[in-house]
Amino acid sequence: MQYITKLEELQNYWAQSKKAQLRSFARNVALDIISLKERNVDFEEVFKTPRVHFLYIHHIFEDEETNFDQLLNLLSKQHTFLSHTDAINKVLSGNIDKPYISFSSDDGLKSNLKAAEILNNYGAKACFFVNPNSIGIDSVSKAAEFCKTRLDMPPVEFLSWKDLDTLLKQGHEIGAHTMNHEDVAKLTLNEFEDNLNQCKSILTASCGDIPHFAYTYGGFSNFTKDAYDMVFKTGYYSCSSGVRGAHISDGSIIKENEFIPRRDHIIGGWKLNHIKHFMKKSIDGANVQNNFLPAIWK
Repeated sequence: MQYITKLEELQNYWAQSKKAQLRSFARNVALDIISLKERNVDFEEVFKTPRVHFLYIHHIFEDEETNFDQLLNLLSKQHTFLSHTDAINKVLSGNIDKPYISFSSDDGLKSNLKAAEILNNYGAKACFFVNPNSIGIDSVSKAAEFCKTRLDMPPVEFLSWKDLDTLLKQGHEIGAHTMNHEDVAKLTLNEFEDNLNQCKSILTASCGDIPHFAYTYGGFSNFTKDAYDMVFKTGYYSCSSGVRGAHISDGSIIKENEFIPRRDHIIGGWKLNHIKHFMKKSIDGANVQNNFLPAIWK
C-alpha cells in the first residue's frame, strides 16, 4: 500500500464501481457536448461580470499541476484575486465593482502545498479548510483508514502542522472543516458545538485566529439553520457551503451571520472548457438572493 500522487489513480479507484464509471463517462460526454455548443461564447466578456466568485479544490496532484496553472493564467486576465476574508468582506460591504475570485481548499491534503505554490505565482491566496484529526497523520495505514471511512478515496498524504505554518507564512489562511470530516447532519447540535469549539481551540493554538468554517459535503441538505447559527455563536466569522453559485450585489450591506458563501467546486485536472462552463452557469444564475440563507432552512 502506498500514497496516491495522481488524479488518474483516484479516478481509477472510483472507476472500480461500474455505476461511478458510467456516471463519470456520461458527465464528460455531456460536458463535451455543452462545450461544443458554447464554442462561440465570448468567455472574456462573461468573466467581466462584476461579482465575487468563490472556487474550491481538494487537491492538485502531479498530473493536475499544468492544467491548474493554465486555469490561473486564464482567470488572472479578467479577475482580481482576493483572500477568503477579503472576498467575504467585499460581499458584506455591497461594494462589488468588478470581477473577483477567491480560492479555498477542503480536507487538508498534502498536494495543497503545490496548489499554494501555483497560486503564489499569480498573487492569489487561498483559505485551506482542514480537519485537525487528519493533520500530521504519519503513516500510509492511518491515512488509508481515514480516507476510506471519511473521504471515500485511497490513501493520500495529509498536511502536517509545519505545513500549515508554511502556508500561513506565505499569506494563505487556515479554516476549520470539523474535527474528523463529520457529516454535521448526523450530529446533535450539542455534539456539533463541541466539535466547533475543539476545532477552533486546536487550530488557534497552532495557527492563530481561525475566523472561517466550511461544513463537509457542502449541500444545503447537509446542514441546518441551527447549525449555521451555532457557527457564529462559537466565534467564527463565516460559514461556507459547497453549493455552486456566484455573488453579486445591489449595494446593500449584509451582516456576517446572514451571508453564506456559495463555492464552485473544481478539479484541477478538468478540461478548461468544462470549468469555464460551470463558472458561466454560476454567473448566469447569480442573483442577490444567493447571498442569503436558503429557503430549505426556513
